[in-house]
Amino acid sequence: YGAFVHALCYLIVALATLPIAVVIYTSFLQTNGPVFSGGFGLNSYARVIQEVPDVIANTFRFSLVATLLITVVGGLMSYVIVRRETRMAGFLDSILMVPYVVPGVVMAIGFLLTFNKPPIDLVGTGAIIVLILFIRRLPYGVRATSSVLRQIKPSIEEAAVSLGASPPGAFFKVTVPLMMPGIVAGAMMSFITAINELSSTLLLYTAPTTTMPVRVYNAVLDGEFGIAAALSTILLVSSGLCVYGVLRLSQSKENAFV
Repeated sequence: YGAFVHALCYLIVALATLPIAVVIYTSFLQTNGPVFSGGFGLNSYARVIQEVPDVIANTFRFSLVATLLITVVGGLMSYVIVRRETRMAGFLDSILMVPYVVPGVVMAIGFLLTFNKPPIDLVGTGAIIVLILFIRRLPYGVRATSSVLRQIKPSIEEAAVSLGASPPGAFFKVTVPLMMPGIVAGAMMSFITAINELSSTLLLYTAPTTTMPVRVYNAVLDGEFGIAAALSTILLVSSGLCVYGVLRLSQSKENAFV
């Protein structure tokens, strides 16, 4: 029975990993335009660097700005939700999940209808991409920060205040350093999901604001599987590095509270 369970688990993992392995393998196949010409090479990566370097830059720039906003705003919202046990704080915690539940396409249509005329005309700009990444991924940052904040007893801040620190000073000098592993882990998870966002950005992008997921989608439609595979591999490596960082930080956080 035990051997069967192990075999089943490994089979499921293998099936989940197989498409990823095929994408990485395909990215190293020799290409001649959209056609695979046989053998291995770095043609697809060379074309990515030559033809769409701005797409890679857009993806990381928009995601980093959105992640920075998520980190700051998510930390403040987590403090309100965890430390202020009021009806408004509970309502804020509930309403926060709406962007996570609502489909990205629906959110994108709402953004197009809301921000398409003065004084807030953001359609066609990078700002609207950053804004929707920020709104849709904010729950990740808040949840990660809230989980670690709940492990920090309020008595620590109260002790700092009793020793002469102001409440804001106690928060920033005592609580924030203890929250930092959760803040960074939440930021990395938000960044991972932001660089892979497609459903909402697909309706909001223009040529100057194209991101990697959108370019992969368009490349597949055009039959450019080499470029699609190369860009997908870059996304996979970036996401994998961030996941590794999150796991290391999670282990450090657990050790810190033992």
